[in-house]
Amino acid sequence: MTDDVVLLDGHVLADAEAHLAGEDAEMLRRFEAPHAATLDQTRAAIERWIAARAAGGPMIAYAVRAAGELVGGCELRLAGPDSINVSYWVFPAFRGQGYARRALTLLCQAVAGLDDVSWVEVHIDPDNLASRRVAEAAGFVETGVVRDPTASGETARRLLYTLALTPEVGRYAGQRPAPPS
Repeated sequence: MTDDVVLLDGHVLADAEAHLAGEDAEMLRRFEAPHAATLDQTRAAIERWIAARAAGGPMIAYAVRAAGELVGGCELRLAGPDSINVSYWVFPAFRGQGYARRALTLLCQAVAGLDDVSWVEVHIDPDNLASRRVAEAAGFVETGVVRDPTASGETARRLLYTLALTPEVGRYAGQRPAPPS
């Protein structure tokens, strides 16, 4: 998938060094990593992403590339019977250039073409203002609070941003549909 600025495609093992070099304390904190990864751990993660893509999910990770260079990543995973949860990250050298919004928009356009998905959600730490701005720029609306399990076994309070998908592929209503009565 591309918008002629960013390309979303599958990771390859050759991405491991660039991915590892792009990780910073902010990414480790947001994705609850207990410590910085090693090159072998990064390769193992990419191997899991490749295998999950080949199996058709339930989680699919994408490399985000600009001008052929790995600038970050994003993923989608099933959140419920009619919803997809997405996450995204951009390496420090490439932040502030609109790549996360472009990647998120491309993911939503792809998901909008699925018959059984009516909305997309993002769970964002309240203090992650950059990620909140990305979601809002892509048409998401803050609609509540969720409690997500963390890697440590605790729960984290996160803001729920949702994007309702309209019948037209790639068009968004910008709010979560009302639950069935």
